[in-house]
Amino acid sequence: MFKSLITSIVAKHFKKKLDNLTINEEDVKELLEQIKISLLDADVNLEVVKKFISNVKTNIVGQTLNIGQDASSFVISNVKQELINILGKEEKVIKTEKPILKIMLVGLQGSGKTTSCAKLANFFQKKYNKKPMLVGLDIYRSAAIEQLRTLSKQTNCDFYEHGTQNPVLTANEAILKASENKDNLIIFDTAGRLQTDQKLMEELVNIRNKINPDEIFFVADGMSGQEISNVATEFNKYLDISGFIITKLDGDVRGGAALSLTSLLNIPIVFIGMGEKIGTLEKFYPNRIADRILGLGDITTLAEKAIDIADKEKVKKSFTKMLAGKMDLEDLLIQTQQINKMGNLSSLSALIPQAGKISESQVEEAEKKMRVWIILLNSMTQKERKNPSLFKKESTRKIRVIKGSGRNAEEFNRLIREWEQARDKMSEVGRRISRGMNPMDLLNSLK
Repeated sequence: MFKSLITSIVAKHFKKKLDNLTINEEDVKELLEQIKISLLDADVNLEVVKKFISNVKTNIVGQTLNIGQDASSFVISNVKQELINILGKEEKVIKTEKPILKIMLVGLQGSGKTTSCAKLANFFQKKYNKKPMLVGLDIYRSAAIEQLRTLSKQTNCDFYEHGTQNPVLTANEAILKASENKDNLIIFDTAGRLQTDQKLMEELVNIRNKINPDEIFFVADGMSGQEISNVATEFNKYLDISGFIITKLDGDVRGGAALSLTSLLNIPIVFIGMGEKIGTLEKFYPNRIADRILGLGDITTLAEKAIDIADKEKVKKSFTKMLAGKMDLEDLLIQTQQINKMGNLSSLSALIPQAGKISESQVEEAEKKMRVWIILLNSMTQKERKNPSLFKKESTRKIRVIKGSGRNAEEFNRLIREWEQARDKMSEVGRRISRGMNPMDLLNSLK
């Protein structure tokens, strides 16, 4: 879905100028058919696609362009607006100022519900300075409760469970415990099934009635097929869902079925999961996602990710050294680790404008290189990373690192060579800045 070819389809179609300034149906017939195929290939719901194509057609056919106005840009603008309409127009606002914010997560087994609990806790900790408690209510799978216990430790959250007793009682006890602990956010991880059933729905309704949650989020697997709309409809019938969390939207996942849910049920998508790591949950902004789908990037989200994960003092110190021409391998390790925390490169590439020009093989190669670098750098002592010249003075150090990391000499040499190139490039950037010159001219020339 995020690697849609819509933009390139439009650009290719309008390579030749229109016969006149008014767009007629014949001008866009083939174009709209190709866009329709692209959306269906991304697994977008058929009814949603039909509505989308009809609305775009209505908005552009019969429109007269200004002299010199680019037809491709005009069509893309209309396509983007219709994508935003499908995705929900505006982001959902969560009222975080409540004394205790209660969020109930529901969904099928295997959708990523338990992991999403920890991701939500991490999000609210960082964004709103919340003190969360995670509550395990899936009494049918002991592994789910143990997983949530582990995740609570990873995110420094309080945790509550009460064995196999009725989850309605446990949920109520958790609210009392949260008050004692001064927790101001409770996230309830409920049971799931491989498919919906009456017993599950009754249990979830009873929990909802007892705890009166502020939000009920349905967690949908981004790899789900068209059946997900029927499942979500069933859950909504019983629970009045307030929002969706779409998981596993990183990599090559098409995601269209899950992203169709808002248009079908008129319920907003609130968060999307762009990786397995705790920090890869993103607030859902329809306009930003529309840009990604069109290959226009999402620099705002990229910047927010960098700010959220950065050890600011460490990065600032490292970057200052780099501009001074003193970048060592310790700095390279810090920068590589920071990028790695932001998620995999496939999901990050969707945030970069015109990233469609980067092939999947190039992304895979870059990810592989980063993994190798981290292994090699972690196999070095801190003294070696801070003083890489030691490898030239004492060849035994290089041999030890290669053997200890399980990598080879070619990979080691490539690491050193690319580090030296990066060090020299950043040093020149620093010199240009000190002379009041534009450093971007140099970076662009060296790409």
